[in-house]
Amino acid sequence: MKGIVKVKISTKLVISLLSIVVISGISSIVISRNVINKNVLGQAFEDVRTNLNTVRHIYNERINVIYLFLNHLASLDYLQHAVIQNSRKLLSEKLNEVKKELDLDIMTITDTSGRVIVRANNFRNFGDDVSGDLFVKYVIENRKSCSGTDKISREHLLRENKKLADQAYTRIVQTQRARRIDKAYETNAMCMKAATPVMKDGKFIGVIYGAKILNRNFKLVDGIKKLLFKDEQIDGYEIGTVTIFMDDIRISTNVINIDGTRAVGTQVSEEVYKNVYEHGKEWINKAFVVNNWYLSGYSPIYSITDKIIGIHYVGILEEKYNRITRNATIFALAVTLITAFLAIVLSIYLIKSIISPIQSLVAASQGIADGNYSRKVTPVSLDEMGYLCLTFNRMIDAILERDARLKEQTEMQIVQSEKLASLGRLASGIAHEINNPLTGILAYSTVLYDDIDDAGKKEDLKIIIDETMRCREIVKGILDFARETKTDKRPGNINEIIMSVLSILENNFNFQNIEIKKFLAEDLPIINIDSNQIKSVINNLALNAADAMHNGGVLIISTFYDAENKKIVVMVSDTGIGIEEENLSKIFDPFFTTKETGKGTGLGLSVTYGIVQRHKGSIKVDSTVGAGSTFTITFPVETSEKNNNSSMQNGT
Repeated sequence: MKGIVKVKISTKLVISLLSIVVISGISSIVISRNVINKNVLGQAFEDVRTNLNTVRHIYNERINVIYLFLNHLASLDYLQHAVIQNSRKLLSEKLNEVKKELDLDIMTITDTSGRVIVRANNFRNFGDDVSGDLFVKYVIENRKSCSGTDKISREHLLRENKKLADQAYTRIVQTQRARRIDKAYETNAMCMKAATPVMKDGKFIGVIYGAKILNRNFKLVDGIKKLLFKDEQIDGYEIGTVTIFMDDIRISTNVINIDGTRAVGTQVSEEVYKNVYEHGKEWINKAFVVNNWYLSGYSPIYSITDKIIGIHYVGILEEKYNRITRNATIFALAVTLITAFLAIVLSIYLIKSIISPIQSLVAASQGIADGNYSRKVTPVSLDEMGYLCLTFNRMIDAILERDARLKEQTEMQIVQSEKLASLGRLASGIAHEINNPLTGILAYSTVLYDDIDDAGKKEDLKIIIDETMRCREIVKGILDFARETKTDKRPGNINEIIMSVLSILENNFNFQNIEIKKFLAEDLPIINIDSNQIKSVINNLALNAADAMHNGGVLIISTFYDAENKKIVVMVSDTGIGIEEENLSKIFDPFFTTKETGKGTGLGLSVTYGIVQRHKGSIKVDSTVGAGSTFTITFPVETSEKNNNSSMQNGT
């Protein structure tokens, strides 16, 4: 073709492969480093997110253990009796036993008003009111257990013992990038806590609560760190660190200061504080923590009133991933050089293995274009090209099969049309010849019937009149089938025609035991149709369906618009006796019927077929013996719209 440069595919392949080698060799160093760095960091931050979820899970599970154990303790019968009898010594022994077993710092029982009955830490200090404690208050008001994180004031800690108050006492270290705060010390404690009601025979008799102080609780953070990072180090620094913040102050951590001490009392950065503490968001990013860069994750810790009171932190030393990136970059460079060499070698092989099948496909395609369907392509390999050759051969077979099927269908349609046309002409001639003698017979038989008094003869004449009338009905059907009347097409709505026919049929004797269901689409377009003929089609199909349901059943008429094929589809279904498979190809033939003698002429479906054909539509039947039949009729919309537009242009 003019303007198109002809280049062989082999030349294109060589140029393409060599271009890839050159481009990849130049760009691999820059691109591979960026891609590797991005992927490694992406995986690293995903690891941080996973580890942060693990920290939260372990933390919540530890709280849940306290919660479950306190619920079990409150259910013990002897403890309930001890609360009722105010047996403080027994209660103190049990609380200390549980406190030791669960490694708790606080175990206390109060009465129903929140006054302390006994403390595990301080047996002599009791009777004070702790109803203002959020957990105790919740249990008293709701008679339900609760668990979570809480803050405890220094005053409350001193009621327990001075050791706990000293454990919570923390000197605040002003930290770079952190928010500025006025106080120099933190005296409150943050704890994992649970509280549960003590019930006896459904009666509320007291509250048990227990807490584990998190300030300087290094056992918890070190245990989590060991589980996640297994004490792995790089250049003397721990790969992973875990921290618990109260507000924005580290109260339990394994982050180490330059002097080797734990960074208790240092603050989180103001950026993290605003995102996590003030806005309640999870924050995952790179951060400088005390003395090293870490890939860090922070998430808020909530109290039972949904107020943020602390922060979970987990961090992974960035140097770990920097080393992975450097090693991966070196490996990528080596792979690029090897790939460049292999690409040159493979290009020669690929050209030979690809060009040969393509040339065969081109030659075979040209043969098909010239009408030669006998030429096939022999696969030379088991790869995609071989599969393409096999698919090409199957395509040729499919084309041949389709052509044969279309030819067979066309021949069948021609035979059917010729048969119907011949039968129509023959039937029309016979009907006209028979109609006049029948009229005479009927007239004279009626006169004789009226004039004769002999009952026996009148009975015979009655039979003659009835049979003559039946012959006239047959002749009328023949004429309806045979005549080539021009259809009077006008814009009409299929649904309205169906509703009109059904409004009459619903009162028909044959439909007394039949339920009629209608599923008529509302979006049917208006098409050009002969309303009277379409009514005849619906009427014939509905009556045939009623005849097929002797003992009652369901008649379903549905319509919908097939927008893809631009056709209106009408479906008439019944739950009758069905049609034998050997009769399905004959039901549209004139005079074919499976009804009893005298019950039908066998022309109804032939007339219906002719009407649908004159509307350029189609009709088919699907049937299962004993289950019913479905007739599907389609009317083209596009043709009707063209006719409608043509009529409008002609002023009709």
